[in-house]
Amino acid sequence: MILPLLLAGACAEPDVCTPMCEAAASLYGGCLRDWGADWEAAAYTDEADFLDACTTWAWEMKQLERDADEIGATDETCEEREAAFADENATCDAFTGIDWHNPPWEEL
Repeated sequence: MILPLLLAGACAEPDVCTPMCEAAASLYGGCLRDWGADWEAAAYTDEADFLDACTTWAWEMKQLERDADEIGATDETCEEREAAFADENATCDAFTGIDWHNPPWEEL
């Protein structure tokens, strides 16, 4: 009975990476439109699929950062990227210039 309560508590806490994923979807989606492409050209079914992949990336990085003893690196990276993606002067390079395979703590 404790496990469902713990999971419910974890889901209730807002994730700082969700706004980053939303800003990334907005910026990258605009880039795709500008390039005459769609989400499928970027290997996603649609924007919702991209958002799912992005939030999964954030969740995975948070699991890995615990093992690397780098707690907080993912949240910090998400906050920085959200600001960059949401900037009114952001270009497509703000998104495409990121190596999403590098763990956030290797970027700090």
